[in-house]
Amino acid sequence: MLQKLPLDISTFAELRAKKYLYVDKTKYAYDLIMGGRRFFLSRPRRFGKSLFISTLKEILSGNRDLFNDLWIGQEESYPWTPHGVITLDFSNLSTQSLEECKHDLIRILAGAGRAYGIILDMHFQTVNDALERLVLALYEKFGSVAILIDEYDRPILHNLHNVERACAIRALIQDFFTAVKGHDQYINFVFITGVSSFTKAGLFSGMNNLLFITLDKQYARICGYTDEEVDHYFVGHIQAWADKQHVPYAKLRQEIKTWYNGYHFNIDVPSVYNPFSLMYALHKQDFENFWFQSGTMTFLVEELKKEARKHEYQVLNSGGFEEDKESLGIFDVGAIPLPTLMFQTGYLTLSSYDQESKLYKLDYPNLEVKSAFQKYLLEVFARLDAPSASRLSAKFRVALNNCALDKAITLLQQLFAHVPYQLHMPEEKFYHALLQMVCTASGMNAQSEYSTDHGRIDVVLDLPNVLYVAEIKFNKSAKEALAQIEEHRYYERFLSCSKPIMLLGISFKRQPGIFEIEYDAKQMK
Repeated sequence: MLQKLPLDISTFAELRAKKYLYVDKTKYAYDLIMGGRRFFLSRPRRFGKSLFISTLKEILSGNRDLFNDLWIGQEESYPWTPHGVITLDFSNLSTQSLEECKHDLIRILAGAGRAYGIILDMHFQTVNDALERLVLALYEKFGSVAILIDEYDRPILHNLHNVERACAIRALIQDFFTAVKGHDQYINFVFITGVSSFTKAGLFSGMNNLLFITLDKQYARICGYTDEEVDHYFVGHIQAWADKQHVPYAKLRQEIKTWYNGYHFNIDVPSVYNPFSLMYALHKQDFENFWFQSGTMTFLVEELKKEARKHEYQVLNSGGFEEDKESLGIFDVGAIPLPTLMFQTGYLTLSSYDQESKLYKLDYPNLEVKSAFQKYLLEVFARLDAPSASRLSAKFRVALNNCALDKAITLLQQLFAHVPYQLHMPEEKFYHALLQMVCTASGMNAQSEYSTDHGRIDVVLDLPNVLYVAEIKFNKSAKEALAQIEEHRYYERFLSCSKPIMLLGISFKRQPGIFEIEYDAKQMK
């Protein structure tokens, strides 16, 4: 019988008690506890941060029985010294006002105290007074204190639309971190997680001894699952899925990797899977955009709308971003670079690193994020509601797959007609990017700037019934685009494929008051 998948469980003790499947990450917990005192980790939402916090809590509480068959339970050098553990989930703080946020922070500190029989006065004048009372009481009881903070940034991120309130709450949290640092002699271990990584000089300035491990090679796989872990823990679930679908195990395994693997938090280590999406896919035995469907961050939506004009090429193509390591950590109220925002929230990941320029290239991590985000961008840029965008893009895919080119171009015209005039750019690369976005959002296997011995193909579309080799022109004829494909023999590489090859020239023509799309096509075989 297969072990149950912990789809909605992020509490380690419950997961172990009910015998849910657990991917052993306790070696990372050991390295942290034995190797330092103050750590910060940023990871996208739904990436296992809360479960890791819960795991740390049970280890630091000395609950060895929960770990007997895990790595740390068999490591004789770990002392299992019980700490007084203060676990704070900042997602439970009110985001409506500074006073409510402050009150809730005192409330969750009081709740942490009650777990140890320590009663805190809810009428403390400051959060720092409540923290001091709790830390000293736990130190007297245990001789060592640990503080674990999950989703530290949620109250701030929820208020990015209200800069004044966001700054006030940020100041409250900054003061709290300063107070934690002020009790350094009593606190043996601190671990903080969140989605964003605000600048060290800002929010974390009060904790100048905090070690940032977000892009640390040693901890790049602390959350998420590696291929090795998937092949160790999930073989039975993948085999059950393969049997149900009557497909070879190896084929399904590769498809799972294409959909959900691909996150890099350091270039020199293997990529990891999004654990949330992987487990839901195994549970439902289907490929869906599980992570994206679980919620698009509101502040990202607003930033995309504001930056649509400025970043149209990079956003549409996504792989065009290049940033240095320092820039990837810049995140502050009222000053959030779009590449940094998309990286920290999990919509882009590290793709490569150039030693000479010291720049990281960013790209989509996998097919799940790429297809879902492109579909979302289609809604944003074309000013369409989600059902309309999905319906038009699906019809476009079907028309191309059936070689109904008149219908496909008509649908493309309808989609592009919704893009506001002020967003249109009189450049070929803009329409190339927009077409790539539509194709990817439609669920097609679309490769842009495909390199051959004769040059670069603008777009290659590999559909079940036909393969398209497409060239795009702006304010030139479609016939000229088709002639370029033939002249450079872009199609030669694909002549051995078993399906028909369609050469497709597309021309976007825009003049004041006029926008039209024309095409010319030729079937090779």
